[in-house]
Amino acid sequence: MTDLLFEIGTEEIPAGYITPALNQIKTLFGERFKYFRLTFQSIYCTGTPRRLVVFIKGLPEEQESVTEEIQGPSVAIAFDKAGNLTKAGLGFAKSQGIESNTLQTKKTAKGEYCIAIKQITGEKTLHLLPGILEEIIQKTSFPKSMKWKTNNLFFARPIRSLLALFGNKVVPLEINGIKAGNVFSGHPFLSGKKIEIQVADWEQYKQLLKQEKVIVDIPERRNILKEKITKLMKQHGATFDDESLLDEVANLVEYPNAVTCSFDDKFLDIPDIVIETAMKEHQRYFPVKKADGKLINKFIVALNRDEPNENYPIQGNERVLKARLYDARFFWKEDRKIPLEKRVEDLKQLVFLEKLGNYYERTGRIVALTDYLSKQLIRFNHPDFSIADIDAAKRAALLCKTDLLTQMVGEFPSLQGIMGREYAAWDGEEPAVALAIEEHYLPRFAADKIPSSIIGAIVGLADKFDTISGCFALGLHPTGSQDPYSLRRHAYGIIRIIEEHGFTLMLEEVLGQSLSILMSQTQSSLFTSDKLIPEIKNFFRERLFHTNIEKGCSHDLVNAVLNAGAGFDDMYDFLQRLKDVSMLSKEKYWPDLVSVVERTFNISKKVKGEGMVSTNLLNEKEELQLWEIYTANEAKIRTMIQDKKYVEASFTYNEVFAEPVHAFFEKVFVNVEDMEIRNNRLLLLREINQLYSEKIADLSQIIMTEKD
Repeated sequence: MTDLLFEIGTEEIPAGYITPALNQIKTLFGERFKYFRLTFQSIYCTGTPRRLVVFIKGLPEEQESVTEEIQGPSVAIAFDKAGNLTKAGLGFAKSQGIESNTLQTKKTAKGEYCIAIKQITGEKTLHLLPGILEEIIQKTSFPKSMKWKTNNLFFARPIRSLLALFGNKVVPLEINGIKAGNVFSGHPFLSGKKIEIQVADWEQYKQLLKQEKVIVDIPERRNILKEKITKLMKQHGATFDDESLLDEVANLVEYPNAVTCSFDDKFLDIPDIVIETAMKEHQRYFPVKKADGKLINKFIVALNRDEPNENYPIQGNERVLKARLYDARFFWKEDRKIPLEKRVEDLKQLVFLEKLGNYYERTGRIVALTDYLSKQLIRFNHPDFSIADIDAAKRAALLCKTDLLTQMVGEFPSLQGIMGREYAAWDGEEPAVALAIEEHYLPRFAADKIPSSIIGAIVGLADKFDTISGCFALGLHPTGSQDPYSLRRHAYGIIRIIEEHGFTLMLEEVLGQSLSILMSQTQSSLFTSDKLIPEIKNFFRERLFHTNIEKGCSHDLVNAVLNAGAGFDDMYDFLQRLKDVSMLSKEKYWPDLVSVVERTFNISKKVKGEGMVSTNLLNEKEELQLWEIYTANEAKIRTMIQDKKYVEASFTYNEVFAEPVHAFFEKVFVNVEDMEIRNNRLLLLREINQLYSEKIADLSQIIMTEKD
């Protein structure tokens, strides 16, 4: 077995590109090796801003040889009655490059066929590698790629060198006039040397690079950097707490070092979040905070240099941050001169989407929808919201987009909402209003938190429903992986807010109100709510399905609850039912419960009409008994369901119906010739089925396994 060492040397690759590219490369190698019948022991990918590296341990010297079986014409065609090969049989042997007397026959489901058995000898791995390596380079994609010279090779940055060693042999690879060799480069500033390696030895490769001031292994580089930053933080009584920024910064350097820098403490009168944003997003600096979370006038910078070369970059980084903080301080001072309330009218200058008006009109829609949603919570008696809260919610909705007009948000777009909270507090707005302005944007991404305040949650729902309604009205639906207006994220946010705040809202009613507000404001004839509401509801149905599958629910359980008569219009109720049915699926009586609902569903599909059960037509003991059990327990089970006691209702349903339904199917013949009696029995079974499947879950969707 032989090892492969492959390095793509490049100009500096953006930090965010490196890990995704390495993941792609690892997958591509696995796929290509499988295709070419090349086994391997392990594959490891790592890199720096100037190189992407793969080390593959334990490749064979040549492909595995295989026996291939190729089916030809049927025996009836390949052989004549005397058993001699026909022209068709001889032609097949010739086409496969084998002697005609080696042809065999094989019985298949379609009859007996002529078979050619071919031995395919594996090629030398060294001969296959150039094509594999070139294909991997060509197929590795980046958010943005560059094209250079005259061919069609695209890569994140121009490729400057290729190291490709299979054991002690150089892989004969050439791309863009660059031939692979056994030479690679050290650190561009601290070394500048070309390094030669004779064999594909991972430890030797790492050590040679380390001698030339390159830590090639990402985890090792990250750990060194974290240790240095943590040590510097401790000198100021601070602790390290930003793993995601460390992940990025570790891919900005090849030789990790860190230094402490300072800024004038007069800038500490700016909100901490502004200083942190200027440091992290623009410069990738690490803020230093006290134990109470307050910033001090220190920050830590990751360097791509060793200790003797620290002073100049300290001064340079301090100068860069000083300029940014001067701007931020100016914005903070100037923005506060105009209260948010006085900016509302100016939202007319800010376009939202063509044909959906400007942000002033959008704000009007959010306010109207906030008012509607607030009253719906009152209607459904939400315990944490009262009539007195409606004005605060509408006030937050009125001001929620005004910070988009501030200079601070213009410079730091990620601070939208956050600066709205800061400016609202400065203006003297109620704390609940200020907090809601910030929180209505949440969640900003999948793992983000949701609004903690109920007012922030309501305004957030109004904002997201308006975006989804408007985009669907314009036909801007998500397609495949394309979702330019983040509608899936908005829908996911709506689902999470409704679930975690326990909001009872009727989806169809909310969408109808949102579209009605949009239609009346825009006076648009581009859409009709009758067509759009089903489209948007189907979109939410897909989101509910996928989000719950991602949370670990099985496909059939989610479908069972989605397909219940109650559906998902009340999404909070849907999520509660799904949670309870998922719990029920682990109970011992689950198979019996599924059997009752499934059997009654399957046969009751044949019922004709919407009639009621006629007791006069019930003549068998088992059906009379079943009807009596139904009438005695129906109201009790419906009350449990109405009170959302789904587990209790399910247990009771199974207790009262499992045995009598089984006895009914054993003793009573449903499909009798008398149409009235037959339909009456089907109606009885439908009543029993719908008592459960209409309000809890359609368990006919459940796929039972042997262990169940």
